[in-house]
Amino acid sequence: MDQYSSRTEIIRACAFKQSSDKQQNQYISNGSLHELDSSLDQEYQALFKNKGQRKAKDVLQYIDDEYRLWKSCSALQFNNNEDCMSLRSSTAVISIGGADGSELLAILQNLGSCHGILVEISPPACAEARANGIQHVIESDAMDAAQKVVPMLLEWQEKGHVSSVLFSCQSVLHELSTRSPKFTREEFLKVYLEPLIASGLRTMFYAREPCTPRNWSQETDLVAIRLFKLDKTDIEYVANEIANKLSIQRLNKSGTILTDRELNCTVETADNVELSGRAVLPLALGQELLFKLIYWKDLAHFEYEMGEQLTSFEPESWSQSLAKIGMNSRMSYLTTEHFRRLYRQEESLIGEPISINAYNGKPLTVPMCFAQIFSSNVKTHHNGVKLAE
Repeated sequence: MDQYSSRTEIIRACAFKQSSDKQQNQYISNGSLHELDSSLDQEYQALFKNKGQRKAKDVLQYIDDEYRLWKSCSALQFNNNEDCMSLRSSTAVISIGGADGSELLAILQNLGSCHGILVEISPPACAEARANGIQHVIESDAMDAAQKVVPMLLEWQEKGHVSSVLFSCQSVLHELSTRSPKFTREEFLKVYLEPLIASGLRTMFYAREPCTPRNWSQETDLVAIRLFKLDKTDIEYVANEIANKLSIQRLNKSGTILTDRELNCTVETADNVELSGRAVLPLALGQELLFKLIYWKDLAHFEYEMGEQLTSFEPESWSQSLAKIGMNSRMSYLTTEHFRRLYRQEESLIGEPISINAYNGKPLTVPMCFAQIFSSNVKTHHNGVKLAE
């Protein structure tokens, strides 16, 4: 069975609906990983096994640039015993939602540091991390873990073991709004970063998260999608399930909420562009659909992803909140190579663009659907500069 046949058979509306009725109440409605069947959790975590090397590479580029800035700007205020090598080795690294710990290990090894903490809620992932040699693994909800993480860091600081700390949050912050009951952006920064900044620790924060496509939002608010050679009605059905589950509003250009019946009859494209066979969706919902179907692994994985909104992360709001607590941010938008490869592959197989502007029929480029934020509380002349998009 070829790629499209297998995917189409599984995603078909009937099969999807039957699976949702059977499985959704088991672990999606409450958004807790502890409610997953252990075998499903293991399969899900296997998707991220040993992906940390790639993630660590992205973080380390920012860290090395930041260290160079600190030194060039005399921001470090080195004491007699502190040089660049000791700075690296005295940097503690906190990985939030770091799965098997491979990212944390890679960063620690590169820095020459032995001060790392992994915060992870999945028991199989925590077990894997411990087996990989991570000494400090906190198996907990991210917000609850702060009461263990922060005292540990302050103790290391008091003993002279660490002078800097890095938080790495990759593809996890967007999950917390639905999976962590206590999570808000402000509360996360309050319980984790603010006590460390107040203690005098040089504090760095890195996040790379999916988001609403930056380049698409500058062109349109409605996108016409064709994907996997699925029938238009199947795409619309899955999109409606996503919208209802995640409470994603379906808006037209004037900000009016569209009903199911109104959605497709309100769009009139320029030059009578033919949109038959394509589902016309609001921008956020269209991107959510692409994320969930392009990254399709199996039905269990899809059901789990239905418990989170990948486009809920708001980079500008995070940058503003970080600024309020004395953190200066650099931000950029990008498309990951993995997403680009999957997107281009599907376009090649269907023989046409996946996504077009619903108003004028022009193809939309690959969405810039990830945001990177790097923040530091150390003042340099580069802080606060927004990177080119």
